[in-house]
Amino acid sequence: MNGAEEFIEKTDELIESKYIFADARLAGMLKAAVLSPSVLQLMGSCLKGFDFEKTFTESFSVSENDPQSAEYHAPPVTKDMLALVFTVLVKIDAGEIDLGAFMKTFFYGDGSVFGSYAAFTGQFVKPFRNAVKLIFDGLKESPSDGQFFQKGAMKARTLPAESAVDEEVLSVVRKLAEKDKSALLSSGMEENKLAYALEVLGGFLSALEESDKERIKAAFAGYMFMCENLKKPDLNAVKIAKILKEGKLI
Repeated sequence: MNGAEEFIEKTDELIESKYIFADARLAGMLKAAVLSPSVLQLMGSCLKGFDFEKTFTESFSVSENDPQSAEYHAPPVTKDMLALVFTVLVKIDAGEIDLGAFMKTFFYGDGSVFGSYAAFTGQFVKPFRNAVKLIFDGLKESPSDGQFFQKGAMKARTLPAESAVDEEVLSVVRKLAEKDKSALLSSGMEENKLAYALEVLGGFLSALEESDKERIKAAFAGYMFMCENLKKPDLNAVKIAKILKEGKLI
C-alpha cells in the first residue's frame, strides 16, 4: 500500500468512525498525510495562495430555510475545497476549532451527536476523500491499463449528456500534451523523475482519449500539481488549464 492509499484508508476510518473516536481517527489520517510525500505535495499545491478566511466565510453561511441555523456549501473549485477541508481538519486536530461546536453550528443533522457527525463526515469529509481518490486514480491511469482499451483500440463508452465534451478543444489540448511528452523525453531528467512525470502525463492523455469530463478534470488536477513542482522543462500546463476552462472542462 502506498502513501496515498494509506491516506485514503485512514480518511475512510474517520468517515466510518463514531464521534467518540473522531480525535484518534483524525490524528491517524493527518499522520498518514505527513508520511506521504505525494499527499503533502497535493495539499501544498492546493494551499498555495489559498485564502482560508475568505473561503470559509463564503462556504459557511446562514441557512435560507432557517435563519437560526447555518449550512455548508462546498467551494465550486476542487482545489479550494481540498484546501478548505484539509485546513479545517488540521485546525480541529490542533484544538483551534472545537469539533463538537463546529458540527452543532454547521452540521446540525437531526440534533443528535450521531446525526451531526454523520452530516459532518458525509457532507464535508467524504467529498474531500472522493476528490483526493479521483486525483490519485488519475495519476495511476495509463493507456496500457486495459480498463478502456481493447486490442490497442479504445472501447466505446456511452456517456451521459452532461459529460459530453468539445472534441475540438480536446484535439488542441492533446497536441499540447504531446509536446509536453516530447519535452520531457528530451529534458535529461533523472530516470525515476522522468518515469513519474511520464506516468502522470500518460494518465492525463488517457483521460483525454476517454472524452469523459470528470476523468479529465481529475487527471488534469494531478498533472497540474506535478507541473507546478517541476522546475524544468517548461511545460504547457498553464496554457492547457486556460483552454480547459474556456471549454468548461475544469
